[in-house]
Amino acid sequence: MKSATKTALITGASSGIGYATAQKFHQAGYFVHLLARDQKKLTELHHQLPNSKIIVCDLSDPRQIENLPNQIDFSTLDVLVNNAGIYFSKAGDEFSLADWSLMFQVNVFSVAQVSALAISHFKRSNKGSIVMISSTLAHKPTPMTAAYSASKAAIQNLTKTLALEGAPFNIRVNCVAPGIVETPIHNLAKLDLETRQKRADLMHSLQPLARMGKPMDIAEAVFFLGSEASSWTTGSILDVDGGINIK
Repeated sequence: MKSATKTALITGASSGIGYATAQKFHQAGYFVHLLARDQKKLTELHHQLPNSKIIVCDLSDPRQIENLPNQIDFSTLDVLVNNAGIYFSKAGDEFSLADWSLMFQVNVFSVAQVSALAISHFKRSNKGSIVMISSTLAHKPTPMTAAYSASKAAIQNLTKTLALEGAPFNIRVNCVAPGIVETPIHNLAKLDLETRQKRADLMHSLQPLARMGKPMDIAEAVFFLGSEASSWTTGSILDVDGGINIK
């Protein structure tokens, strides 16, 4: 492991926003812990980011999260980015209890569990920064997104609560709320070319800035909130959404 002045743990690092965020922190000189469940994708990313370590963990399994201290020394951590999440769309009355449980396990419970591991060490070192990833759907609900929107609203409340609890220990907790970003979560690659283009054009048209976000658009905001550049910022919810929340 190469020496670095600061270290970051990025969950969901194997693709999309997490992938871009890992690249951003690495470019800034951080040693980056890359956490996801896809070892192949993590290994490919690790080869691009030599000052990094891969951590294979399925956040839908609380027991694997409990084992994380055996894979990462949280006492060396400066920044935690809770990026990992899942999304699926159904009408509210079609969501089963299992659907709700899975959505909240990955999008909320795992975030609380990993954050608690980091905070216990942050308190001892009297410093630390946590960045959550929510969604503009948390405050602008859309049909067919009941469980996802609710989970992301919970993340925003958790952000503010942990910010208040962490402030006496110089622990900052902030949140980025992306709009529609070009990531695998939308499953566009599974569509035929014509349908994919129509869907993409629609998503672009929804934004006042007339385009979907890029993963690096979010990564830049995450890095700002995670780094000392935002040293007087805590409990914030930063919309990075092309203006869709004001439309």
